[in-house]
Amino acid sequence: MGNIDATIPSTCEEILTNSEAIPSTREETLAAWFLGQANTCCPEGDLLELGPETVGASRFCRDGENYLSPDLEVTDWKTLRNQSTKRFRFVHFTATGTYSELLTRIDTARFLLRVNGIVAITGYRAGNNPAAAAAVWHSVLAGTLRPICTTRHRFYGMWGDAAPVQNELLVWLASHVSGYAAEVHSIAKHRILHFNIT
Repeated sequence: MGNIDATIPSTCEEILTNSEAIPSTREETLAAWFLGQANTCCPEGDLLELGPETVGASRFCRDGENYLSPDLEVTDWKTLRNQSTKRFRFVHFTATGTYSELLTRIDTARFLLRVNGIVAITGYRAGNNPAAAAAVWHSVLAGTLRPICTTRHRFYGMWGDAAPVQNELLVWLASHVSGYAAEVHSIAKHRILHFNIT
């Protein structure tokens, strides 16, 4: 793929027309928090989603932002990295592919994201593809990718100090009426919040 803008050059205004902005599941509620409510994440930038599953990021475009959703199966990740600038505040992709392919995707997300931008990885612990979990946790243990939180289905991380985002998330949870709480884990000096939600 030569240019990521050539796939879906959608503006927020076009996408938000007649769209539903209310999350319908707990998993979507958490994604919505990262996209629209968190103050400690990157405040502006485009949104990128690749793969068959989405988090509904298009609903959270702000004025002047773009939502892009290239075809995951034909995306040349190395070209995507080389031809794109740090313009995204949120990158989401589905963890399909081999171990080395997933490491490339994670590293590409690092190059695409602005400071305090968020990467979300769906299917990071899929039982039919152990390469997904291996690639994610290798990136964490190598000291580059910092985990914010996980669910049974999705990983959220960043390349920056995750503590402010985690603290804000915990404050939000304390006042949220959904009834779910975070399990706090410490792995190799990383604090990780885990939500047992679907």
